[in-house]
Amino acid sequence: MEKNDKKPLIYASCAGVIFLGCMIVTEQVLQPGYWLKSLIKLTLTVLLIGIGCAVTKTGLRESIRFNPLKKAGKLIAVMIAVIPAVLLGFLLVRGHLDLPTIRQNLMAKEQLTKENCLFVFAYIALCNSFLEEAFFRGFLTESFRRAGCPKTGVVCSALLFAVYHLGIVDSWLSLPMLILCIGLLFVAALFLQSVCSRYDSVKASWLVHGCANLAINAVGILLIFRY
Repeated sequence: MEKNDKKPLIYASCAGVIFLGCMIVTEQVLQPGYWLKSLIKLTLTVLLIGIGCAVTKTGLRESIRFNPLKKAGKLIAVMIAVIPAVLLGFLLVRGHLDLPTIRQNLMAKEQLTKENCLFVFAYIALCNSFLEEAFFRGFLTESFRRAGCPKTGVVCSALLFAVYHLGIVDSWLSLPMLILCIGLLFVAALFLQSVCSRYDSVKASWLVHGCANLAINAVGILLIFRY
């Protein structure tokens, strides 16, 4: 591939819009059960990345930056630190959240129950976090970088990441909290991107993202079992 080839940029831009549009329609219009929604997300992610590899003639590992982890000792500290950070964030904003309503939405819209929540949360921590890292921090940012627009790729990927997650939580939040959520998700995406770049591997951001999801899952379990 020639340096600054614009083909990855054009395809990645289209793929990002397609992914966001399809997932918003899935969340807001189709509203399937959690497992069907997850299957749609998995299929869409694999399809878009696979086509991207074919279009740009790039190997899958290179396309999503799935490189070996090297000197990852400090990464463990980051993984551990992100869990109390997420829990602290929840404690700071919980007074502005309608927790019983969130619980009702989780159990109705996402079809979470006390019986299946542990399986769903395990999937979120391990598989869902990988899909998001492979697409946002791996495929999108790498495509922009190969096109000679690394900073644009980081910003666009972070923005898409934030907007995508709003489709999940928009009905839970007031307007001020929604705006705050956009900002926090954007910052979280930038942080995950910095981890990925520091270790030159999406595996690093995947591990940190998975630990953050574990903390979020702990909050979810509290909501389901307590409220």
